[in-house]
Amino acid sequence: MRTDASLDALLADALTSDYANTPSRQGNAGGFRIFFVAGAATLVTLVLGMAIAQTQIQASENSITRDALVQRVMAADRRVQVLEATVLTAQNNLLNAEASILAGTSLGDQARSRLDRLRIATGQTEVFGNGVTVTIDDAPLDPLVTDTPPGRVIDRDLQMIVNGLWQAGATDIAINGRRITPTSAIRAAGEAILVNYRPMSPPYVVSAIGPDADKLAGRFRDNPAGLLLEELEAKYGVIWELQRVGNISLPAASSTSKNSEDAS
Repeated sequence: MRTDASLDALLADALTSDYANTPSRQGNAGGFRIFFVAGAATLVTLVLGMAIAQTQIQASENSITRDALVQRVMAADRRVQVLEATVLTAQNNLLNAEASILAGTSLGDQARSRLDRLRIATGQTEVFGNGVTVTIDDAPLDPLVTDTPPGRVIDRDLQMIVNGLWQAGATDIAINGRRITPTSAIRAAGEAILVNYRPMSPPYVVSAIGPDADKLAGRFRDNPAGLLLEELEAKYGVIWELQRVGNISLPAASSTSKNSEDAS
C-alpha cells in the first residue's frame, strides 16, 4: 500500500508539472505581454501627439508675434520717413528765410558764407566732387553650410572703413546714401546694421569725396582699413571693391535720396 501510494503521489506531481507548462497557460502569459506592449505603445503615441500639438500651437503663436513685430517696425519706418520729409521741408524754409533776411548787406553775406561752411562741415547740405567708393558684401553662401556663414559684414567693418577714409583724407562720406556726420552712429541691431538708426542691407556702398581722389584711394588701400579688407577677403571670402569715381554727389544728412555717381 505504501508503495502504491508513493507511485500515485509521484504520478500526481508529474501531471501537475506537465499541466503547468501546457500551451493554454503559456498563451495566457503571452497575451498579457502583448496587452502590456500595446498599452505602452498607445501611451507613447498619445504623449507624442500631445507634444506635436503643443509644438504646432507654439509655432503658430510665434508666427503671429513675429508678424505683429514686423507690422510695428514697418509702421515705425513709415513714421520716420514722414518726419524726415518734414525736416527737409523745414530746412528748405529756413534756407529761404535766411536768404531773404541776410541778402543785400555785407554783414549778411558774411553770415551766409559762415553758415554755409558750418553746414558743409556738419553734413547738413548736399556736396559734390570727385572721390571713391568702397563696396563690401557678405561672402557667398555655401549650400553645404547650415550655420551662420563666417563671412558676414558686421558694424565694426563699416566703422573701420569710414575711419580709414577719414584718415586717408576724405572730407565727406555716405553709406548707401546716408550721410555720415560727427554725430552719426554705426551699430548692430540683431543681424542688421544701423546707420543713423536706419537699417542698411548689403551690399554696403561707402562713398567718399576728397580733394584728390587718386591719393584718397591709394592712402586708403595702404592704411589699416584697406589691410583689414584684404584680410577679410582672404580669410572669410568677403567681397569688396575700391573704385575711383567722378561727379559724385552726397545728400544732406537728413535726406533719404541715394547718392549718384559716375565711375571714371
